Amino acid sequence: MKRIQTTLMLLCVILLGSCKQPEEKKIVLADKTWKEGILVEEFINENAPYPSCHAATIVETTHGELVASWFGGTKERNPDVGIWVSKRKNGKWTEAVEVANGVQNDTLRYPTWNPVLYQIPDGDLVLFYKIGPSPSTWWGMLMRSSDEGETWSSPEKMPEDYLGPIKNKPVLLENGTLLLPSSVEGNGWNLRMESTPDFGKTWVMGDTLPKGVNKINAIQPSVLFHENGKLQQIGRTRNRHLFSTWSEDNGKTWSDLELLNMPNNSSGTDAVTMKNGEHVLIYNHVWPDEGTTKSYRSPLNIAISKDGVNWDASLVLEDSKISQYSYPSIIQGKDGMLHCVYTWRRQKIKYVKIDPSKLVSFPIKDGVWPGPTKERYKVAVCDWMILKRQKLGAFERAKEIGADGIEMDMGGLGNRETFDSKFLSGDTIEEEVFKNKAAETGIGFSSIAMSGFYAQSFAKRPTVKRMVNDCIEVMKKFNVQVGYLPLGTQGDLVKNPELRPAIIERLRWAGKQVEKINGVIAIETSLSAAEEKELLKEIGNRNIKIAFNFANAIKNGRDISKELKTLGRDNIAQIHASNTDGVWIENDKAIDLPKIKETLDKMHWKGWLIVERSRDTSMVREVVKNYSANVAYLKKVFQNK
Repeated sequence: MKRIQTTLMLLCVILLGSCKQPEEKKIVLADKTWKEGILVEEFINENAPYPSCHAATIVETTHGELVASWFGGTKERNPDVGIWVSKRKNGKWTEAVEVANGVQNDTLRYPTWNPVLYQIPDGDLVLFYKIGPSPSTWWGMLMRSSDEGETWSSPEKMPEDYLGPIKNKPVLLENGTLLLPSSVEGNGWNLRMESTPDFGKTWVMGDTLPKGVNKINAIQPSVLFHENGKLQQIGRTRNRHLFSTWSEDNGKTWSDLELLNMPNNSSGTDAVTMKNGEHVLIYNHVWPDEGTTKSYRSPLNIAISKDGVNWDASLVLEDSKISQYSYPSIIQGKDGMLHCVYTWRRQKIKYVKIDPSKLVSFPIKDGVWPGPTKERYKVAVCDWMILKRQKLGAFERAKEIGADGIEMDMGGLGNRETFDSKFLSGDTIEEEVFKNKAAETGIGFSSIAMSGFYAQSFAKRPTVKRMVNDCIEVMKKFNVQVGYLPLGTQGDLVKNPELRPAIIERLRWAGKQVEKINGVIAIETSLSAAEEKELLKEIGNRNIKIAFNFANAIKNGRDISKELKTLGRDNIAQIHASNTDGVWIENDKAIDLPKIKETLDKMHWKGWLIVERSRDTSMVREVVKNYSANVAYLKKVFQNK
């Protein structure tokens, strides 16, 4: 019996030893969400007493509390802009307090700019900032806090010509020198280093850095640490690329500036060297067009590097049709977590906490953010045009057609007070059935359409507010960002220009409503692209954008590509990529689809291409055949399929 027990025990050991623990599933590029590692996302100044804010900075205090600062006021450059500070206590940010302003005397006040926080080891918390009419004429200021940001000393003006760190955090070198990454904008853009050996009792001015053979115009550097005491600066330029420069003597001298094969849209960046020696960069991965220096400040990205030259794509913090995610600041806390803050649409400051051990990264090759082409351009069909308005069968039919999604209509209108939508009854069962069918078929929602306004008047209809709110409610239920609003025949601003004031007023209101769900209303008009830009400017709400329709441009003899370029990436929410009925898109001489794709590529636009019509009139009732042909051609050109 004892022999049998021993044998069984040995067998169990062998079997257990041969059983390997299941390996953690590796994320492949096709499964990448670009959100892996994010632990916390929240706004710091949710109920700010000012309309605009920018240029946030973050620091961890000696006792492990996070402190953030930024400038806020009516708008950048306005004299009422002050420096605000908030602390994160017990998992929440305190109500921000204005700690500095640009008041000079009873009759003169200047704006403040670009706060930068630095915690002296076991010492004061220092707040650097600038005062002055503009970046070319501002001067450096600082304040100190001996209680980790609870109270602050009186402002101190830095010595003449000293500006302090311009945007990004100082770094402490092994020899005890605090290096302040600085730059000037008066006579062009130039980098220089300032430093202090005694945390601000005395100051040292470095030389202006050489611009190199490419005459690189750079400002707002971040400093990274490499092996053997080597330092690197990286940051913003007017040369379409990020810059890099190196020092081997503790920042006293630097190599000529060089361009990295990484984009810069003339917007601020930040970077930090982690405890494991790897480097983290937070920036807008946006290439400006050739011959230009600026571009849209969306998306906002995070990349990782071992050498400061070759970078891997890790996170997409923000990516929206409503731009301006910018001027980030990033640090690594004592617990190893990454903490970053940034401007959110110039309206709020956002905080994100990241676990770097959970980052999943892929190489950035030739300056291109990795990812399938399909993710950039998706193709949808209108559910009412495939004869499945608000019907469950729309998903199977869209799948049969080969589309990636549907533009789901709100339903009929007629003389009703609002749309005939099954999702407004309060019955969530139907809603869940549609969501499950979308997941099952892999068919998404490009947008929620208010097609009833093709024939009804958006300017005059008395129940417009209820109708728009109902559409927004359905958008919210299905997590759809875009609501499609055609102004139609009764809202034709070319034929009926007298309707313009009423339409603008109602769209301003609609923009405020859809902003509550971070969505947009995409309007389709009869105007030219230049006229639409003027209309959007007059509306003055970034949550109202254009639904560009090929058919409108063709009908009025306009070049589609030129119209798209005139409108600009940030003004186009979606594209109805079809013409009136006649022939398929591939056979339509008025639609040069490869040229259109080239234009959109250069604009860095991405989004939904929606097929509405372009049916072959010889077979106009053959729904699947017509839409399959158009979807296939769009995918051939835009998705290389």
